[in-house]
Amino acid sequence: MYCKKCGKKNPEESKFCQHCGIKFSELVSVPKSSTEHPVPSEYISVNHAPYPYVISIWKLIIMCLSTFGLYEIYWFYRQWKSFNTANDLKHGNFTLWIYSLFAPLSSYSLFKHISNNVKETNDGKGLEAGGLAIVYFFFTRFWLGFLPLIPVQKKINLYWEKKYSNKLVRSNFGVWNWIVVGTVALIVVYAIFSEDTSTNTTSTTPVDTSVVEGYNQDEVASSVVNIFCPSTVTGEESTGGSGTIITEEGVILTNSHIIPQDKNNLHVDNTGCMVVLPDPNTGQPKEIYLAHPIVIPDLSDQYDLAYVSIYSAYYDEDEQKYAGVYPRKFPAFDDTTRCTNENVKLGESVRIFGYPAISGGYTLTVTDGLVSSFPGDGLIVTSAKISYGNSGGLAVDKNGCMVGVPSLVSSDENESLGVIYSMDLVNKFSTDVSNYLDNNK
Repeated sequence: MYCKKCGKKNPEESKFCQHCGIKFSELVSVPKSSTEHPVPSEYISVNHAPYPYVISIWKLIIMCLSTFGLYEIYWFYRQWKSFNTANDLKHGNFTLWIYSLFAPLSSYSLFKHISNNVKETNDGKGLEAGGLAIVYFFFTRFWLGFLPLIPVQKKINLYWEKKYSNKLVRSNFGVWNWIVVGTVALIVVYAIFSEDTSTNTTSTTPVDTSVVEGYNQDEVASSVVNIFCPSTVTGEESTGGSGTIITEEGVILTNSHIIPQDKNNLHVDNTGCMVVLPDPNTGQPKEIYLAHPIVIPDLSDQYDLAYVSIYSAYYDEDEQKYAGVYPRKFPAFDDTTRCTNENVKLGESVRIFGYPAISGGYTLTVTDGLVSSFPGDGLIVTSAKISYGNSGGLAVDKNGCMVGVPSLVSSDENESLGVIYSMDLVNKFSTDVSNYLDNNK
């Protein structure tokens, strides 16, 4: 039961609140005869602990679209506040707002709490928190972050409805919601007409076409890691390549072909692979970790993409110490604040980060080039140097926006060109992985 004064949870049949000390009998309710409606304190709403934020799916979609994703910050705050109280996590409001502002990085933690609570009232069926968090991370770039939130909201609604039944009050589409939607609609209409007016104005001012890199290269470089996977098969050569950290928990996106395997089994022991983080200033090895490869059946073969998940720091027997610190927050690649569209055009500049064997294979190497062609099937051909060891690395444009994953080399007797798996392929892979995880719960 929850105290109507402080909102904290107490054991059933308690006579006093264990948190504020109020005697429950002293909390006088409004007599039924004084109003035609039920007494508000008898109901559990967003304004009463544990603050369940139960909304319709349509409200979620409309508010996210009409605010260009800003509503997701408020949505995360309300859900964090709700499950913070329900699970007595003791996070303050400031902490909850920080979690909400950085939702693409903290979403996994919230989804995990929701999943654990849902399992209590839903026959053990929770959420695939990891898969949904990865999908949400990628979809926020396209203002489509609300899509993975739909199944989460459905589980949330089911949880609170089963917990409080007819005492639960839903948060309906209210006046303030309509005011927000209407205001945004007016702004969009004004922007459209303003753009039409500006296009009819002739300007004689020359356009500055100089390339200015609009990102911190050290931040990008620190997220690109070297991966080495020893093979368990006698005579089979151990493989290595590059990868990009995509979550602070240490999940890495890479090519599937750098992981020793056949069609049925991974040729990697329980230790897994070694992951080396670079010094972003020099590219030299700085920290070493151990990671388990995550190859998705069929999908990794189809897309040649897979994940590697860090689980421990590497212990250096010679130095008698760990070569890294674990657990920790890893330098995840994040271009959401500066990028809205990763579709590059023919002739645009591209920068490749990776660990090609031609430069030694152990030092982070950067090469530049242009988009040379689009041969189809989601591939991008570039003049930037790509060789063995670059596979699974990172390709960005002049603004530091992720263009795709360097994966192949196209060559003849005289020249070679690099091949990048575009973000279209990466996003399709992420979506298919999410669907696979949903179907195999």
